[in-house]
Amino acid sequence: MTTSTPPAMPVRRPRSSRPRSSRPHSSRRRTPLLRTLAALCVSVALLGLQAPAGATARTVPVAGVQYQQLAHPVSAPPREVVEVFWFNCAHSYQLAQPLRDWAARQNPPVTVRHIPAAWPDQPLEMAYARLYYALDRLGLEDRLEQAVFHAVRDEHEDLSQPDALSTWADMQGIDAQQLLAAWNSPEVQQETQAAPALREKYDVHEMPSVVVGGRYRTSPFMVPDGVAGTVPTVDYLFQHSVAEAAAAVKKH
Repeated sequence: MTTSTPPAMPVRRPRSSRPRSSRPHSSRRRTPLLRTLAALCVSVALLGLQAPAGATARTVPVAGVQYQQLAHPVSAPPREVVEVFWFNCAHSYQLAQPLRDWAARQNPPVTVRHIPAAWPDQPLEMAYARLYYALDRLGLEDRLEQAVFHAVRDEHEDLSQPDALSTWADMQGIDAQQLLAAWNSPEVQQETQAAPALREKYDVHEMPSVVVGGRYRTSPFMVPDGVAGTVPTVDYLFQHSVAEAAAAVKKH
């Protein structure tokens, strides 16, 4: 993964250096031109109003392309999505806040359940899974998620080691001793060891990935617009999943 790059700033074109003409223009010449420009503006405005509907129709996710259906569905609450992520992943960093914002906009809000992506033979992934579970045990994960991403991805800090973690905790204004105690607790170590099997349960082999309704999985690597297209795909899958659940209840 490469370090996330900030969004490009809009390009400001320099003003023309061509001198203005000193010759006065006739109002008769200017009037037809103004009418033409006004007509063009109206046409562009109308096209702009029509664009979203067409864009939505063109971007309906396709099974097997923008998302996969799990071979073995997992029982899940109807208003919960699962995000499998890694603190040292640029795409996970880019997706985290937009996904949270989408979940908060739903009525009632959707819960985003986090699972740290970890493979048993990858010590760094296991260490950051341990950090996630330590923060979660202290009730700090929601508040400090972006701070961890910033430290790891933007500042290139190694928070996989207790000494660095203690220094970082002090900078965040949290009790470093409590964080290290949670880090070393049997409960956190047990959750960390179980993380790879939990990831496998959701059939996730790339990060980040989002599982909706325990049945549908998508990721920035499956949609044409990458991270920008992932949340709209999640929204589509969520609405579809809720409609399926409602139909099943009605049927029975």
